[in-house]
Amino acid sequence: MSHLNSRAGLVAVLALPAAVFAQHLPTPDASSLAIPADQQTSPGGRIAPQLLGAKGQIQVWVQLEDESLAAASANAKSTGLPMTREAQRAYLSGLRDKHDDLSRDAQSLGGRELGRVSKAHNAVAFSIEASKLPALAAHPGVLTVRPVVDYSVDLSETVPYIGATAVQNLGVTGKGVRVAVLDSGIDYTHRNMKGSGTAADYTAAFGTSLDDVRNQTVNPALFPTDKVVGGFDFVGEHWPQADAAGCGKDSAGNARVCLKPDPNPIACGGVGGCDGTHGTHVADIIGGLSRDGSHKGVAPGTKLYAAKVCSSVSTSCSGVALLQAMDFSLDPNGDGDVSDAVDVINMSLGSNYGQKEDDLTQASENAGRLGVVVACAAGNAADKPYIVSSPSIAPAAISVAQTHVPSAKFFPLVVNSPAAIAGSFNNTATVDWAPIGSGFTGDVAMVGRGCPAGSITATNPDDTYTANPSGKVALIDRGACAVSLKVDRAARAGAIGVLIGLVAPGDAISFSFGGGTQMVPTLVIIQADANRIKGATQPVNVTVKNSSPLVKSLGRDPDDRWVRRAAAGGIPKGHSCGDQGQADEQHRDADPHRAQPVRNSARAGHPDRRG
Repeated sequence: MSHLNSRAGLVAVLALPAAVFAQHLPTPDASSLAIPADQQTSPGGRIAPQLLGAKGQIQVWVQLEDESLAAASANAKSTGLPMTREAQRAYLSGLRDKHDDLSRDAQSLGGRELGRVSKAHNAVAFSIEASKLPALAAHPGVLTVRPVVDYSVDLSETVPYIGATAVQNLGVTGKGVRVAVLDSGIDYTHRNMKGSGTAADYTAAFGTSLDDVRNQTVNPALFPTDKVVGGFDFVGEHWPQADAAGCGKDSAGNARVCLKPDPNPIACGGVGGCDGTHGTHVADIIGGLSRDGSHKGVAPGTKLYAAKVCSSVSTSCSGVALLQAMDFSLDPNGDGDVSDAVDVINMSLGSNYGQKEDDLTQASENAGRLGVVVACAAGNAADKPYIVSSPSIAPAAISVAQTHVPSAKFFPLVVNSPAAIAGSFNNTATVDWAPIGSGFTGDVAMVGRGCPAGSITATNPDDTYTANPSGKVALIDRGACAVSLKVDRAARAGAIGVLIGLVAPGDAISFSFGGGTQMVPTLVIIQADANRIKGATQPVNVTVKNSSPLVKSLGRDPDDRWVRRAAAGGIPKGHSCGDQGQADEQHRDADPHRAQPVRNSARAGHPDRRG
């Protein structure tokens, strides 16, 4: 206590000169900056500034003035008179009637409803002509009209590094804790999700194409599982791609983009060029547990809900689906009673420069008031003022960004020649099963996709190499088979090192081990850098050797508070389709690491506490 008192005293002493100085300054007249009363209540005053210059068809959330069920329930509980189940359902019924009235009004203005939420947030989403916003905002009971914001998804050493192993050794494993993972879905057939881990079961759950009926329906023999106990797909397999067949066309004849929800939250693990493995990776960090017990996530005793809100074919996460998934997380069985709300909501996603005036941020705040731990990515955009992403800036949310374990090293790709593309390129990632070690220098051989025989199907032949990698650095395109098998083949062909070139935009990511016995140092590079090498008209010589130090993240939130965003560990192994998956992303890994230690410590120290 004396230590705390002395610290408080020091702060007071340091603050005193500023306070005394402030007494001698004249108070500025800021009355001219006040918003006129008529603008505060006019339809225009309800419309977010970002929308005031909008034109054409836009997507908006229209928030109504009544509290969400979560907020109303939290307020009732604080008075000592918690809402009964019947009262909650009656409250939702009242909100539903008002949503119906608003939707009819929007439809008369040419709007189209996209979705509605009432538990974590009270709002309805519409696609509507921007010129109609003032009329929509004038509807009785409308509080705000804001744009729909789409977000982006941006362990052997990390689990001990953040202290999770010590907690596990005390017998606290997360048993009894339920976590909703709002991400790109979960491969519940994976062995670390207590599935069989076989390719046959994955195919039975997902199918062989994005339009396969198997990924739109649930096979009760495969889902739910003992680990992934529930979930829902709020986006479908094609969003945000235009889909005339599934979504129709607009008045101009252009194919629409739409959400195609279904009850199967299976993650897409490479079928048809998709990559939905980020969610499985996050789920494994939170609660993974291999059948032999050798692999454990942070809280291996947890039960998981898979809320698929992020695209299978891009890094985008739907702003409509996210709000719907928040509602789902507060009432997983859908009976209108939030007493079964999950214990933890994890969102390894965000939107830079987050603001409190954001619908997902408000929903996160409401969930926190209900007693749910909401863990969100603070962002991976480095040390920039106010860069902290929403919804992590909600006061009730735990805002966490990735840091790195003590042994982590960063290896840039240095292009030595030709001069036209020479330079150091820093957006890279490593794989733990083929470490850089002392590194390599050599000319690049662009070999193509590079899958070996039998790695895609039982009978596929070797992909034809477009160049001989012997004595050179093999540049291999990502896709179709396990990356480690590509590296194994290149090593056997005499390559001194491997660059794995991504084939879609996005940050460099790490890859899981999928087989092979002969490895050489391997570095993953982004699509732009791979294309830069492929486009060179002269031989390309590269070096991968000297590591650079890794830094922590620092940023400010909207209240001008400095936020140290380095609370959890960093670059674990990935897991995806079955137990032979191809890839999982390292970015935005920190929040699943942090969500469960907080909940575990709460359970250990305060077993009757929900927040």
